[in-house]
Amino acid sequence: MAVNEQLIAKKMAKALAFLCLNEHLQTPLHNGEHPVSKTGDYSDVFITDAEGRQIVWCQACRVSCKERERVFDDVAKGIYDFLLNIETDFYTRRLERAYRACVHWKKEGLKKKTKRRI
Repeated sequence: MAVNEQLIAKKMAKALAFLCLNEHLQTPLHNGEHPVSKTGDYSDVFITDAEGRQIVWCQACRVSCKERERVFDDVAKGIYDFLLNIETDFYTRRLERAYRACVHWKKEGLKKKTKRRI
């Protein structure tokens, strides 16, 4: 695969991931208080559960099985939608908008939350 093709594949994969996970970027999975860690690896942050057990933050499961299944379902639906519609003009524009929205995904994160669907 040529370097140009690899770059295009990387951009499309990023936009497709954004399309598939866009709804989850706006859910309670990403809301709430963020713990402070003086060590930087969160080994000094603990969660106390309903039975009084203290669990180290980095060892705690923070996504329920139900939430994980919903994410997997949405990704599968997004990929299915992509495969069925990639050659349509509407989907091409939608993919372009998704790519523009996620260009700086890793650099800056998604600071602005919107209700509109891409």
